[in-house]
Amino acid sequence: MANMKKKGNKKKAVPQKGDADYLTPTQLRNARKRRAKQEKSKAAVDGNINDGNKVPNKNNNASQKDPSMKYISDPMKAPIVQAAKQYFKPILQDCDTSDFHAHLGPLYEWRTVSKLAVRPDASSKVAIGLFLPQSHTLLPVPKCRAHHPSINRAVECITHACHAVGVVPYQENGKAKEVVAGDADDASDEVERGTSQLKYVAINVARETGAVQITLVWNKPPPPIVEGNDGNEEGRGSKRKYDGTIDDPVLEKFVAKLISMSDDNINNDPATIDNEIDEQPKTKRRRGRRDGNSTTNVGSNVDVQSDRSKGNNNASITDKETSHSSSKSKRSNPPKLNLHSLWINYNASWKHSNAIFAFDSSTWRHVHGPRAMIEHLNFDKAQELLKSNNKNAGLLAKPTPPSFPIPLNFPPNVFRQANLDAFTNIIGRIRERMRKLHDGNSTIACVELYGGVGTIGLHLSDIASLVSSDENPNNPKCFHESARELPAHIQSRLVYKQKNAADMVTSEQALFKKSQVLIVDPPRKGLDSEVVDYLCEKAYKTMKLVVYVSCGFQAFQRDCDALVNSGRWKVEFAEGYLLFPGSDAIETLAFFVPSIS
Repeated sequence: MANMKKKGNKKKAVPQKGDADYLTPTQLRNARKRRAKQEKSKAAVDGNINDGNKVPNKNNNASQKDPSMKYISDPMKAPIVQAAKQYFKPILQDCDTSDFHAHLGPLYEWRTVSKLAVRPDASSKVAIGLFLPQSHTLLPVPKCRAHHPSINRAVECITHACHAVGVVPYQENGKAKEVVAGDADDASDEVERGTSQLKYVAINVARETGAVQITLVWNKPPPPIVEGNDGNEEGRGSKRKYDGTIDDPVLEKFVAKLISMSDDNINNDPATIDNEIDEQPKTKRRRGRRDGNSTTNVGSNVDVQSDRSKGNNNASITDKETSHSSSKSKRSNPPKLNLHSLWINYNASWKHSNAIFAFDSSTWRHVHGPRAMIEHLNFDKAQELLKSNNKNAGLLAKPTPPSFPIPLNFPPNVFRQANLDAFTNIIGRIRERMRKLHDGNSTIACVELYGGVGTIGLHLSDIASLVSSDENPNNPKCFHESARELPAHIQSRLVYKQKNAADMVTSEQALFKKSQVLIVDPPRKGLDSEVVDYLCEKAYKTMKLVVYVSCGFQAFQRDCDALVNSGRWKVEFAEGYLLFPGSDAIETLAFFVPSIS
């Protein structure tokens, strides 16, 4: 008996590759994280520790405020504004304008673009709002004062529709079996992926009418697309047809409910829906990609559907007065929705993805209304709006606008400025400076990097020949649709290249040698290193002006220091715009000119 082994003392063998229960080191590490998170949640007896979906104790949330309104009492005192003024003091001391001026417009109702997270409230019903800074906690903002009223109304309507048809808000602590593509060893990988249905809503406002373009981000892989029978091919993939069907019954009811709530006066003719999308390879989008570059001119027909959107996700919910939306959703008469168009983005990415939208073109479905919003910039109106709270109103640019209308096309899968009225003044300043280079006869040769849909570049088309560029494959179609509405002699000098900025400066050297002006409007991380290197090593020999529009001041400081310290460039002019009043953010416009003749 003494030699007999007790039952249960034998150690379990460690699973090896090929065993059904084998986990890779990464999977084991994630499993430990999940266990630690669960234990931490169980220990949170007072409700102060959040497990990713639970609602904290409401008594701890009384002081929670809209994070986008932190400095609304005096936006000019935001730390980044003060830092910008100090930074430019020595740089501008020898310039014609020796002081750095920051311009401030309306404090409220300026935001016409908003991406909002959807998470469960204390009753497990839908709550829509913003993430608190540096946290995974969502704060419902049913009446955000920064939002255009149409966004707040849309949030109310979406919440009502969710409750009416039983939409389940996204939760992050679910588990799902998922095959990891391209990794045979991890074919049975159990990933921690969100359960439920609605993850985010993106709302864009047509400034002229107040109508809203809504994108529903749905936590599910996209349904298959019906193959086209015309055999036509375009771009990098064959043309395919979306037949309008929605295979998820809850989503189908949700879409129908939202459409039924729309105002009768809005022209949402289903015949205007563009049901053609292009199939593209499922590649991961990232800056610096070297494949899939294309060059198109105004006569091209580019019809691609993809996205390069940035955002944050993964949130828990505060118990901050969500009863406002809940009570309104119970009304016998549902709120009316001024609906422009409706899109679906299928995004079943797991919880550690930071992208609000899924990248692949097959994940987008246009289900109702016009494909894109059309916006026109009004320079006179934009200047008047910026005079309301602006002590430096007399220093605003006074540009001569183009003599012809310029329509900007904005579907939901391209970048659009959230405060387009204030941004119009930046374009006005650029026009004013460019006219100093224009001799009235020949046009200025201009290259634009990070150009988006051409918001800046197209508004210089009357005085410049333009080559605009960006890596987002959705941009060329928007650019060309805008350009086709311009006079014929203007169209002939407009070109769009689907390339990222690094590829442009390395592969288009002949183009850059001919250009006189370079316009850059990079994302928050600033210029690619290849662009900075090119400016410091070559561009100063031929270019007369570099226009830098920055939304990330720390990155701008880095790039500005590199250009100035190279001895090849100097700052001629700089000013700031508070496009997001109340936030610690500033949009910087700077003109660089060669310091060496």
